[in-house]
Amino acid sequence: MNAIGTNERRRFWDLGREGGLAAGLAAVLEGLDPASEAPGNAAVLPLSAVGADADVRPHPFAALDGLALVRFTRSGAGPGSGLTGRHAALLAAVRVGVLSRMVDTAVRRLSSRRFGGVPLIEHQLVGGALADLVTEMETDAAMPDSPSAEAAWDRHERLTEAGWAATRLFGAEGYITDHPARCLYLSVLTADLWLARPGPPKGGGR
Repeated sequence: MNAIGTNERRRFWDLGREGGLAAGLAAVLEGLDPASEAPGNAAVLPLSAVGADADVRPHPFAALDGLALVRFTRSGAGPGSGLTGRHAALLAAVRVGVLSRMVDTAVRRLSSRRFGGVPLIEHQLVGGALADLVTEMETDAAMPDSPSAEAAWDRHERLTEAGWAATRLFGAEGYITDHPARCLYLSVLTADLWLARPGPPKGGGR
């Protein structure tokens, strides 16, 4: 597949940031058949892509973000290859957009709260955590497309770690269903279900 350009990457970043994970995922999956492409028996889909006869599984808050957890019946067909190459890179751009919006939300929260008479955002550990998140987003923006399943998986694992770090900036609030930080949990779930896990190294390595 063709590599994505700067403008396309930016468009998907904007979709994730402004439209949310559902809008970005819908664009990533455009033209694909989820049931045949998903690497497992279930995947996260935008509600707009869920058919009336789909096997939608219960999820505590997916619908709040316009998403659904759908299980597939393949009737003997094997698993799909998942999102690879260009599509994996586009999903990464969407996830960075989602993460960027939540980092901005965290900055506003941390700027308005104080500990020891000092805004939380001015504390060294908090400032360092925010700097690390910004660096991770900038690093991902400069990365080339992931040509292999292993490279794509590693890339998204870094974004997953960044998402968990962003969630911690909200404290206990980040674990409440009604809090917008739920999009970070859904971002992780989406990547986990749409990317094929790399197999063990050749030669029996562990």
